[in-house]
Amino acid sequence: MFHEIMVAYDESPESGRALEEAILLAGTLKAHLSIVTVLEPPPSYFSWAMSALPLIEWSEKKRAKYMSLQASAIRQAGDAGLAVDAELVNGDEVDSIIDCAKKYHADLLVMGMPHHLLLTGSTSKEIAQRSPCALMGIR
Repeated sequence: MFHEIMVAYDESPESGRALEEAILLAGTLKAHLSIVTVLEPPPSYFSWAMSALPLIEWSEKKRAKYMSLQASAIRQAGDAGLAVDAELVNGDEVDSIIDCAKKYHADLLVMGMPHHLLLTGSTSKEIAQRSPCALMGIR
């Protein structure tokens, strides 16, 4: 059925539930699991409203937070008996998740789907439209 499962993981509650389901599914199916977290560029207002030092501090704090988040996800998967690949990527969230799904040859992408999925421009909606593989949305 599914051999390569990838989960898009961040700090959202939906993403946490998606990770739990991806771990459970990968264990049940004896599939390989990849965990991808995207570190998006700082908001555009940083470019004109702040000097470089606060921008660097913001970026470093965000990177440290996401690395810790990923380490926790790896431990959670390990506790379930899974060996996983995990990657923290820089870039646009939608493009990065799609690129990673292709890179890992995912045949299932698991991600949190917030209740506002149908809003124009939502990350979940864009990924659903562009996903190169089956998509499982978790609320």
